[in-house]
Amino acid sequence: MKREARRATGQPLRLVSDRPQVSDERESLTDSQLVRALRDGDSDAPFVLWERYSPAVRRLLARTLGPSPDIDDLTQEVFLRVFVRLPTLREPSALRSFTLSVAGNVLKWELRRRWISRRVRLSQTGTLPEMEDRPDDVEARQALRRCYAIFDTLTAKERIAFTVRYMEGMTAEEVAATLSVSVSTAKRCIKRAAAKVAAEVAADPGLRHFFAPRGDGKSHGV
Repeated sequence: MKREARRATGQPLRLVSDRPQVSDERESLTDSQLVRALRDGDSDAPFVLWERYSPAVRRLLARTLGPSPDIDDLTQEVFLRVFVRLPTLREPSALRSFTLSVAGNVLKWELRRRWISRRVRLSQTGTLPEMEDRPDDVEARQALRRCYAIFDTLTAKERIAFTVRYMEGMTAEEVAATLSVSVSTAKRCIKRAAAKVAAEVAADPGLRHFFAPRGDGKSHGV
C-alpha cells in the first residue's frame, strides 16, 4: 500500500498538483514569516513551504536511498511530519534545519525498514530496482549499484552524514541538524563514513576508475 498522508485530514497530502496562484508577497516571505503564516492557517503557506524545500528534500532522499519508486511518497511523508511537528519548532528562522532534521528521521526509519526487510527476506531481492540501461550509461549504472552496495554497509547515521556532506555539499553544522546530533558527533560520523567509503572504493578497481579525475579535472562521481 502506498504511503499516502491521510493521518491529519483523512485525505492524501497533495502539495504539488492543483497548486493555487500564490502571490509574490507570499513567496518572498522569510522562513520566520512563513512559519507564522503556517501557524496562522494561511492557505497559501503549505504550497510556499513545499516549493521552497521539497526539491532539497527529494534530492536528499534520492541520493541517500538510490533509485527507488518510494521517493515521492517519502517526500510527502517528510512534509506531513513537518506540518504535524511545526508547533515544536522554537526558532522559526530555523525552518530549513528543522525540515532537514525531519527528512533525516524519515531516512533513518526507511533505512531501518529496508534492513529489516532484507534480513527477513520480505523484499524480492534487497537490491536496487531494475532499470533499463542505455548503451552509453551501462558503466555508470553498474558503478552506481556498487556505490549503493557500499552505502548499505554503513549505519543509517553514517549513510545520511556522507550523503549530506559529500553529495549535497552541506556543512558539518547542517549534517548535525539533519541527524539531530551535536556538531562534534556529526563530524565523527562524517569521518567514519568517509573512511569506510574510501576503503571500499580503493578496493574496487571499477570504482577507482569511475571516481578517477577526467581530463577536465573532475571525477565521474555519482
